[in-house]
Amino acid sequence: MSEHEEALRTLAEEYPGWLIEVNDAVHIDWQASRPLVPGHGGIVAMHANGPEVMRELLEAAEHCDHRLALGALAAGLREHGVAVRAFATNLIVTRPDGRELLINCKRGTFLWAMGEDIGPIADLDGAVRHVVSAVEESAP
Repeated sequence: MSEHEEALRTLAEEYPGWLIEVNDAVHIDWQASRPLVPGHGGIVAMHANGPEVMRELLEAAEHCDHRLALGALAAGLREHGVAVRAFATNLIVTRPDGRELLINCKRGTFLWAMGEDIGPIADLDGAVRHVVSAVEESAP
C-alpha cells in the first residue's frame, strides 16, 4: 500500500461519512466532501495539498458541525421543558433532582460525558427523546 493510500485509509476511518479522495493526475490534490449537518442545507467540500492539511480541515468542519448540532439539540430539549445550558463545546442538562448531565459531541455523535452513545447528530429527534427520557428517570 502506498503512502497516499495508507493516509487516505486512515483519514476515511477517522472521519466516517466523508468522501475522501486523492487526485494525483497533475499534482496531488486531496479532496473531501459530504452533506452538511441536517437542517443546515447543502454540501461541504474542501481541497488540500496533503493529508496533514486535510486532517486539519476535516477537524475544523467537524467542530462546526458539532456546535450546530449541540445548538439544535439544546433547542429541541428546551421545547420539551428540559433545563439546558451551553458551556463551550458541551451541553449541561439539569434533571429535576438537581443532578447535572453533560453532553458532548464527537465524530458526528452525541455522547454522555462518560462516552455512552446518545445517538448520531443526523437523528436529532432520536437524541432529544433519549435525553428527555434520561431526565425524566429522575422525576419525582
